Amino acid sequence: MTSSTLTNIRNFALLTIVQVLIFSHIHLFGYATAYIYLIFLLKLPRHTSTNALMLWGFLFGLVVDIFGDTPGMNAAAATAMGFARNTFLTTFTHKGLPDDFVPGVKSIKWGGYLVYALMCILLFYIILFLLELFTISNFVPLLISIASSTLLTMLFVVVAECFSFRK
Repeated sequence: MTSSTLTNIRNFALLTIVQVLIFSHIHLFGYATAYIYLIFLLKLPRHTSTNALMLWGFLFGLVVDIFGDTPGMNAAAATAMGFARNTFLTTFTHKGLPDDFVPGVKSIKWGGYLVYALMCILLFYIILFLLELFTISNFVPLLISIASSTLLTMLFVVVAECFSFRK
C-alpha cells in the first residue's frame, strides 16, 4: 500500500469515529446537522477517479447509516456527491493547475474553494433531505433543513481549511 492510501484509510477511520460519536448527535434547533465526513471527499486529490470518489462516498455514507439507523440515505447522498465532485471542481477552478492538486485554499484560493465546497455540500443535503422526507409538501422546513445544515457544515469546512492552511 502506498502512503497516500494509508493516509486515506487513517483519515477515513478518524472522520468516521468523530462523525458517528459526536456530530451525528448534534441537531441545532431541530434542523441543522453537520456531516464533517464530507471534508474527506472534498479534499481528495483532483486525479482521483469518479469511481473511487463514489466508492469512498458510499463507504462513508454506509458506515454513518449503519451507526445512525438511516437506511441508505447518507450512502446515496455521498455517492451522488462523489459522482458530481470532479465536475464541480473542474467548473470552479482555473485552468493551468496540475492534475494531481489537492483542492484547498492553497491551490484554488478562497473564492473557488468555497463555491466548490458549497455546491458539493448543497447537492449532498438536497439529496439527503429529499430522501429523508420523501415529499416536498413540507417545503419550508425542507429548505430550512437544507440551508442550515449546509451552512453549519460549511462552517466546519472553513475551520478545517483554516487549520490546514496554517501548516
